[in-house]
Amino acid sequence: MAATIESSGDIEVVCQTDGLAVGITARLVFRSWDAVNPPFTVKVRGPSGKMILDRVIRDLPTGRPQSSPPVTFSISAAGEYMITIAELYGKAEGAATLRVTE
Repeated sequence: MAATIESSGDIEVVCQTDGLAVGITARLVFRSWDAVNPPFTVKVRGPSGKMILDRVIRDLPTGRPQSSPPVTFSISAAGEYMITIAELYGKAEGAATLRVTE
């Protein structure tokens, strides 16, 4: 299987796509060039359009030492996963499309 991710917005969504397949857990971290203020809302919609993750996080997981742990979800089917992240009380946001193919 192959997977790709395309991200846009003030907050970049990053996911390691090597070896990502159905049954594997996807791990998301985030990057921002500008200062962003917590908390944040993270939402993930599966290929069927069903909301599979809706969470409020205190800090952006960056993947660096002493960062918050990555946001995780299980890849249940091949297709497009729509990911959004936004400041709860601000304007900064980001969106990504994670495509998992068979």
